[in-house]
Amino acid sequence: MSDIEIIKLTFGIFLSVFGLVLIFLAFLLFYKYLVQEKRCISKVKGIIKRYSIAEYGGVHLPIVYYMVDGKEYKVKGPEYKWIITKTKSSPTSKNKVDYEVDGQSLIINCEVNSIVSVYKNPLYDMYPLNSEIDVFYDPNNPKLAYVLRYCDKKFCFWLMFISGIVILIIDILILICL
Repeated sequence: MSDIEIIKLTFGIFLSVFGLVLIFLAFLLFYKYLVQEKRCISKVKGIIKRYSIAEYGGVHLPIVYYMVDGKEYKVKGPEYKWIITKTKSSPTSKNKVDYEVDGQSLIINCEVNSIVSVYKNPLYDMYPLNSEIDVFYDPNNPKLAYVLRYCDKKFCFWLMFISGIVILIIDILILICL
């Protein structure tokens, strides 16, 4: 084998693995958004018991627990398609946060002190702990659920899936043509 063939083979293996990982992640992380809207037709009240450890767009989302047929499930939400944060900072500002929900977008307006800026997650006020909230779930698979309203993130699935397919096609073309 020549050096060029070894490089092509190594590059081809890495591209193939990357394309397959993208396709796998699309199904693992975002496939639920393709089926939630049609399948989640039953409604139940859930209780907000805690908030997520990880931040999503700068906020911690509520973790909602709900019961279906005597079994407890949990779901994160309500989710937002976009979380937009607008921050004004000056040394004389008070740490103040205002928020508004515009469809599937959460817009957070922060006025923070540039020396010491600490402010509370606005979702704590919108969805306090131990409050009830609507959960929509799939009667055949109660683990598949969303909170309050459907969040349309289908584009994330299609973006990752099509990127993986394109990478695999480019990989095959490189291996065949060169």
